[in-house]
Amino acid sequence: MAKSWRRRLRSRILLLLLFALCFAGGVVAAVALVLADYRDSRAAAEATTRHQARLLQEFVARTLDATELMVRRLGDQLTVPPLGPLSPEQGAALRTALAASPHLANLVVIDEKGLVLSDGLAKLQPTSSLVQYEWVRAALGGDQSGFHLSQAGLDEASGKVVFPVSLALRDGAGRLGGAVAALVDVETLAALIDDQDMAAARPQVALYRLDGALLAAHPLTAEDVGRNMSGLPLFATHLPEAASGTFATTPGEGDLRIVSYRTIAARNLVVCASVSLDVAMAPWRQRSWATLGTTGIMLALLAALSRVMAREMRRDRMVNQALRAANRDLSRSNADLEQFAYVASHDLKEPLRNIASYVQLLQRRYQGRLDEDADAFIGYTVDGVRRMQMIINELLVYSRIGTGPLTRGPVQTGVLVSTVLANLKTVIAEAGAVVEVKGPLPVVVGDAGQLSSVFQNLVSNGLKYRRDDVRPELTITVAEQGEFWRFSVIDNGIGIDPHYHRQIFEMFKRLHARDRYSGTGIGLAVCQRVIERHGGEIRVESVPGQGSTFHFTLPKH
Repeated sequence: MAKSWRRRLRSRILLLLLFALCFAGGVVAAVALVLADYRDSRAAAEATTRHQARLLQEFVARTLDATELMVRRLGDQLTVPPLGPLSPEQGAALRTALAASPHLANLVVIDEKGLVLSDGLAKLQPTSSLVQYEWVRAALGGDQSGFHLSQAGLDEASGKVVFPVSLALRDGAGRLGGAVAALVDVETLAALIDDQDMAAARPQVALYRLDGALLAAHPLTAEDVGRNMSGLPLFATHLPEAASGTFATTPGEGDLRIVSYRTIAARNLVVCASVSLDVAMAPWRQRSWATLGTTGIMLALLAALSRVMAREMRRDRMVNQALRAANRDLSRSNADLEQFAYVASHDLKEPLRNIASYVQLLQRRYQGRLDEDADAFIGYTVDGVRRMQMIINELLVYSRIGTGPLTRGPVQTGVLVSTVLANLKTVIAEAGAVVEVKGPLPVVVGDAGQLSSVFQNLVSNGLKYRRDDVRPELTITVAEQGEFWRFSVIDNGIGIDPHYHRQIFEMFKRLHARDRYSGTGIGLAVCQRVIERHGGEIRVESVPGQGSTFHFTLPKH
């Protein structure tokens, strides 16, 4: 009982340990997968912002190059100093240049006082003053002769938010005659993003001067127009350390963003692209919930499976216990029956021998002295006693096979068969039979005496159950069948009806009358008992009127 409880406890502990290991492994694998996916997703978001910053840098450089080239050509066409109203040809050139530049919202020409001379849209009132704009003051003030990029502002003529690229116009002596400005539409930055195939979060982009002045951004709010952003970490921390890079920052509203920046050193500009980490990681969160949900379902199924396994293990234990108890009872019952059969048959032999002796004595002394009925009765008694002696002898053989130990050893089946045929030499000769052994027979491990009884029973049956008009022919063969040798004993006798192929191996099962074929009906039961004790099987194939083939197997080792 103690060992049984220890086995049960050990099984439960092993099952619980297996479940705990699988559960921990599933959780660790899911967490590792989620963390790895987080790192990959964040790296992808950073790569996206770096890519957008590089595209923005190239776009801004090309746009400014094209804008400055056009502004310089326009400046060369204008008469200085002083500038006056534009000629029709100059006005047409201004409109043509604007139409050829979709990134521009307007082109404006002013005199040295900041008064409007003309604009490409022809919407600004001539002689109206624009001195309130930074680009005008920057272009007309000081001795600057190059281009000036000013902060974003609203263009009244186009109604768009623009950042001006202005150029002061001077004569050969350096006297100021006015200025021309190209107003770059900030929405061109939005077009740059829209042209990209963005599967991830769409970034925000911005263009700054190195002093922090915001020139352009997308999206751009009204509060950002004209602001100076020099207090941002980009200018305070990162630009002093590297001309380009990627970092994470939290603006005032608390949304963590990934920012990539690149400088355009020749123009004292910096471009940056940023993406909300929360938005960028939204697909990761969806995948993570899916992964964790799948893991949860798998773990729930594992728990259910563990419960089922535990229940099945308990049921199997109960079934096995019941089966072991039944096997013990059956083994004990079989042993008792075999012992009873042996004792009964052994104890019956002595009184039966006495009966046979006295009946035979009566037959010798009084046969012919009494009437015919008495002689017949005495004959019946003698015949019955002989049959009883045969049955008791067969029962003793059968019980010894079941109870006695096997004397295992190498058995040369070829020699064994030769000995059997020699013992049956007289019977074979009387039947006029031909017995053929095909091929060399192998060596097996078994009890030579018991295996000899198998061959003797099968050959004897083949000789006994022969057809009257056909010469008996028996063939003994062997073939390999996996890990077994398959022996076959083939005859051309009367055959066996398929309905009786299983019944003939039962004890005392006879298919014919005693006056036709002698025997007790125990021989094939003995064969089956011997073969099964040796770990093999026996069966029959037969066609009535054509013969029978008995197959039995023996292990090779």
